[in-house]
This record gives sequence, C-alpha cells and structure tokens, in this order.
Amino acid sequence: MTPLKNPELAPIRFELTLAVDPDDAFTAFTAGFGQWWPTETHSIAKKDCITVEFNEGVGGEIIERTKGAKDIPWGRVRSWQPGEHLSFTWHPGWNEGDFTLVEVSFDLNDFGRCVIRLEHKAWENVGDIAPALR
Repeated sequence: MTPLKNPELAPIRFELTLAVDPDDAFTAFTAGFGQWWPTETHSIAKKDCITVEFNEGVGGEIIERTKGAKDIPWGRVRSWQPGEHLSFTWHPGWNEGDFTLVEVSFDLNDFGRCVIRLEHKAWENVGDIAPALR
C-alpha cells in the first residue's frame, strides 16, 4: 500500500446504523436534507439561509436558498440509486470545478437495520485550502 502524500487529504469516513429501512434512510437524507442540515452554522448565507434543497436524480443540484433570492449551488448528483447508493459533487459556495466527492451507501444489516456509510473524498481537488475545509 502506498502511503498518502498528504494524510490531511485522506477521505473522511462515517458510519451510522439506524432502525429504519434503507429506502426511508435514503429519502430522509435527500428529500429531508433541508430539515437536518445545520444551516445556521454550515451554510454560506448563515442567518439568511432559508433551506438547502437536494434535487433528486442524476444531474440534480444541491442548492442553498437564501432570503435575498440568490441561489447558491453546493453540488450536483452523480449517482442516484434510491435505497442503495448516492454520490454527488460538493462545492458549497466554491468554484464548481473545485469540488470534492461524497459517496453514501444504504445497506440493510442482518438485524433489519440500515447501515449508512458516508465517504467524503477528493480533497486534493480544492488545493492548499483542503485541510482547513475538513
């Protein structure tokens, strides 16, 4: 295995197990994105952010809606498999070409619970500022 040139750029991985089925978890993650995402602390417009919308399907945009009626693109869906897998670019308020990638899987375990695995990677795409963004 080749060591990373910069360990600060390693993918961020998170796993969560919930007592829901994968279809419901997928819907909550996507259609419910604006309900659980902490816009007061993690948005561009902060207090002027109304919501963040996750538009479904390949090519769907992730958009911050603001009180000033200015939409701020955050990313675009690359893979859309309801109840199974989702991937999207991530560039909240950045140049669209300077994106990272987020992959999320939704799997049913042997106990009837949904295991959600999220990996946020491709930090090298954003250059020297990557460690500060993580």
